[in-house]
Amino acid sequence: MKRQEIDGVFDGWICEGKGDQFPIFAKVVIDASGVAGVCSKLLKLNPRPEVIAGMQYEVLEVPSDGYLDFYIWPKYAEKGYLWMIPKSDGRANIGLVTENKKGAVKALDQFIEDGEFKGLEMINPPWRKEGLKLRGFGGTIPISGPHEVTHFDGIMLVGDAAGFTSPLFEGGSHLALKSAAFAAQTAAEAIAVGDVSAANLAIYANRWKTEFPPYEKILKGKTALYSLSDSDMSLMGNCFPEEMSSMGISGKAMVGIRLLVRRPSLYFKKIIPAMLAFGYSRAKYYGW
Repeated sequence: MKRQEIDGVFDGWICEGKGDQFPIFAKVVIDASGVAGVCSKLLKLNPRPEVIAGMQYEVLEVPSDGYLDFYIWPKYAEKGYLWMIPKSDGRANIGLVTENKKGAVKALDQFIEDGEFKGLEMINPPWRKEGLKLRGFGGTIPISGPHEVTHFDGIMLVGDAAGFTSPLFEGGSHLALKSAAFAAQTAAEAIAVGDVSAANLAIYANRWKTEFPPYEKILKGKTALYSLSDSDMSLMGNCFPEEMSSMGISGKAMVGIRLLVRRPSLYFKKIIPAMLAFGYSRAKYYGW
């Protein structure tokens, strides 16, 4: 990428690459390059983020009640979790995220072998070429939080490229879509007035910071959550109602009170930050 200026004023970027379409001139570049963070790397906008490993298999004939199964089980997913996401025709994605990147495949295989999914047929995803050896699919997910720099002269970072993932459960699709909408809106406005400088694109950062839940506060809750024992986790799960999507502040407070009454020692394990993390959550919209 080469910066273009006219009479000392930033005017856009010349993007070079392979093929007849290059070079390309752009007033604004919206970087949706994922965890690779191309613009951050090329222009040294941000340091490389910390990452967590995520992978899953597509499995056939999975028994399901239509709900997503969610497991916080450190034995298999260190500082992470596992899932079963039902799809159509009895198919489901079974996977995990874990900080143990090197052991992710082995841990997921062991989880499937040890439980109710043992012996079920697994297939490659439909987008993979036929005839290839069966293997899981996934990748790395940034967990450092939003980058300090998410906009620059003629540049905005969205989704994983901006570090927009859930601090609790590492989801990011909704955050990517919403940040992309903010970036597109900001770019259109900036181009319309003929000013694509960093100063004029700063409203992009204001928009996502206003919309997205407080990352640092939820991250404190995540740390507290993963410090709990299996017994603590089970008690916590039993205190939650069956349906949480409509639970208000008072309902969440009652869950916290029930937990402390049943096991006062949880106060010293920082259960309050963990509960507050759920309180800040907007899972209906962002998965966190």
